[in-house]
Amino acid sequence: MNPNTKPSLSWSESIWFFDVDDTLINTAELTEVSSQSMVPVLEKSIGKEKAGQLREHFLQIFATMLAGHRLHHPAEWEKQPELKKEYNALVQKMESYQQHIQEEFGGIKKWSREIFVQLAADQIGIDLAPTVIDLAADAYWTTLAEKATLLEGVLELFQEILAHDRPVFLVTGSDAHLQRNDDGQFRYSPKYSEEFKLKRIHPLREKGVHFHGVSIGDPVDKPHREFFEKALKMAARELGKTIDPKNVIMVGDSFASDLQVPKEELGFGLVVLFEKGRTKIETIDERQVITGNLAGLTQFFY
Repeated sequence: MNPNTKPSLSWSESIWFFDVDDTLINTAELTEVSSQSMVPVLEKSIGKEKAGQLREHFLQIFATMLAGHRLHHPAEWEKQPELKKEYNALVQKMESYQQHIQEEFGGIKKWSREIFVQLAADQIGIDLAPTVIDLAADAYWTTLAEKATLLEGVLELFQEILAHDRPVFLVTGSDAHLQRNDDGQFRYSPKYSEEFKLKRIHPLREKGVHFHGVSIGDPVDKPHREFFEKALKMAARELGKTIDPKNVIMVGDSFASDLQVPKEELGFGLVVLFEKGRTKIETIDERQVITGNLAGLTQFFY
């Protein structure tokens, strides 16, 4: 580690922004068990065999989307042509189901589990009723919320932040709860989607994750600049003061989605990439580190 590039920030001025899924809690890891909870719902409509096949396709769709989400820079796509092909094909299919959403909101919702269920059904040639899609996605999210646990170092870091009486804000993407219309297109209500995410987030307080407020990507989601500007405005309202971005720390599991805009466009003081399983902290420069244990971040504060 080059001591000249080691981050150094003041506890007394720090303001903390955290992504939630796969940064604070083990969302991706729970996809296997959460998707299993969809099977009894699906069985009632399409039978046991088809329900199992749909779940397997659902898991593959999730794995492809997650792999793309975690690529650090656009150039990395060129090193994985098969992933790029699969990812782009999924996004293209999502776009075909979200034409109304694109027209009204300027983009699609890539992480909708309802869309994942729909695409998985398409892949096995099954036509699901909208109510079945809703119930399957609800079963998935209910199980995930019940079984979610904090990732390594989260509780220790939050205890340290609390000891220094510093504000914490959860700055998280939309769960993108969508509902299918009779014409086959999906519709999106930002309020409806946001309410579902809030229900999933607030129980984190019981696990020791204290926070002053929550900013959710409905309707504008990351990595758009407006998503992060919305979070800054929310934090300023909550704290009753103007926020200097250089005092803000952003922690997330994807550089492209969570960290690139805060670092390169908004001038955040520190961005932290969380990579589960990483054993050592890597310092990229004085404003970016990579870690697999959030408790280790305290070394960069005085």
